[in-house]
Amino acid sequence: MSSKLAKVPEGTGILEVPVQGLEWTRLFVLRLKSSEVVSLGEKEREIGCLLCTGRVEVDSRYILGPRSEIFNSKPWGLYIPPGKKVDIKALDNSELVFATVKSEPNNVDVTVINPNEVERRVVGTHNWKRYVTQVIDKRIGAKHIIMGETVNPPGNWSSYPPHKHDKHNPPYEWKMEEVYLYRLNPPSGFGFQRIYTEEGDMDEVYTVTDYTALPITRGYHPVVAAPGYSLYYLWVLAGEDPVNIPRDDVKHAWIKWAEQIVKEL
Repeated sequence: MSSKLAKVPEGTGILEVPVQGLEWTRLFVLRLKSSEVVSLGEKEREIGCLLCTGRVEVDSRYILGPRSEIFNSKPWGLYIPPGKKVDIKALDNSELVFATVKSEPNNVDVTVINPNEVERRVVGTHNWKRYVTQVIDKRIGAKHIIMGETVNPPGNWSSYPPHKHDKHNPPYEWKMEEVYLYRLNPPSGFGFQRIYTEEGDMDEVYTVTDYTALPITRGYHPVVAAPGYSLYYLWVLAGEDPVNIPRDDVKHAWIKWAEQIVKEL
């Protein structure tokens, strides 16, 4: 396995994903058996959390779930601002993914995001069609984090045309680091993640498998699912002023212009 590609640890409880090279972000998988309880919250970090499977109760006030699978459904989300702490109790065997991002107090309450409050968008067409759901962002008061999910049908591409967000050039591009956590259906599948730079000093391809994760700190980063396997990735964007406006690779941007023509064929 590449030194950059991390594997999610086995086991239960709070499992930190050993992703290296990120300035803002730490990534975790939380696996709970029914009736287990954990506390989440940090003084100087905000937390974004997505429910992958199961059903949980937050502070005996909110219920997240049920969610039976991640490939054809929208997630429940949970935002925990700096200085706040919540107790999460599993009502069924459950799995959540959460990221902590360095932040400062923001006078925002703990927020639950219902699937009905977010849109699962169809992006692209033909074999670069995918489904994108942005869950946690500034609209709920998040300061430095954006979090969501993308699902590629078998054989399809996403982050395509290739885009990047490694230079701060508003309103055309916002600088943010990113991390992807990949899942495959069936889980024996695989996909490929390419990362390359405009300057030509980096051009790397990673074979991504179920429960692997990859940091993306610079460069364009298209990803493709192998035929026969759906590819899901949970993504976290973080930075000083996160806005989800990337810059497309000008060599491939014509793909967007051609989408309407392809749809009419």
